[in-house]
Amino acid sequence: MKPILTKIKETAINVTNIDKTERFYHDILGLEVITKDERLIFFRVGTDLLLCFDTDKTKDQTSPPAHAARGIQHFAFECSAEDYERWKQVIIDNDIAIEDEITWKTGKKSFYFRDPDGHAVEIIEPMMWDF
Repeated sequence: MKPILTKIKETAINVTNIDKTERFYHDILGLEVITKDERLIFFRVGTDLLLCFDTDKTKDQTSPPAHAARGIQHFAFECSAEDYERWKQVIIDNDIAIEDEITWKTGKKSFYFRDPDGHAVEIIEPMMWDF
């Protein structure tokens, strides 16, 4: 029997400008900065981490292995049902376009917007996946 994985602790994305990334995720979304240098910035999201790497500056590193990627990536933040509409307003108030909003088969909703690097960021209601 295989051991069980319990969660995805880290999500990593590629970015092109660490300062621009900090302004978006810290200043607008309010995520706590854990560490930052010219190559990377890490944010706390509850008990998880969002790792943002400057691809050009980290693509050749060997330890830890390179975290380089190219292209549009996707990830989702979960918020309470009470905060869902408030988060939509935060995004709108910061002149960020909501690209799409979907009501899923579970009856839960989520909405999508883009970060400064064009990644598809989603905010979802709790229990989206029945857990």
